[in-house]
Amino acid sequence: MSAFDPELAGKMVADYAPARPAKFQDLLPARNVIAELRQKGASYRAIADLLSRHNLTTSKTAVTVFCHEVLDHPIRSRRRVSRKKESALVVPPNEPVFPVPTPPASSKTDEMSPSRSRGPRIAQVRMLKPQTT
Repeated sequence: MSAFDPELAGKMVADYAPARPAKFQDLLPARNVIAELRQKGASYRAIADLLSRHNLTTSKTAVTVFCHEVLDHPIRSRRRVSRKKESALVVPPNEPVFPVPTPPASSKTDEMSPSRSRGPRIAQVRMLKPQTT
């Protein structure tokens, strides 16, 4: 077994190259171009298409991740903001949470009233008149 040679180890470290290229190695030369296009409002897909036309083949996803990680662009939330904010339901301690339904006074007035609840309208067979042929 031979002894450790620091000069040989230093030479190996200097010659070492990772098996896989560094992340975004191909996009780093276009960093300023990508940043300027984003400032002008270009989409990630448009930037990827433009770079592909100029012999820098890349994907929309690669440009997106590059902008978020290298250019520190904020990631927007995908959740939509609700238009109506529902107020919290306040229930007195002695009342039930769910209201107890009361029977309607008259079914004909309920069918005609504009405040009738929405939903499927199911025919009540007992109220239908028999057809004569």
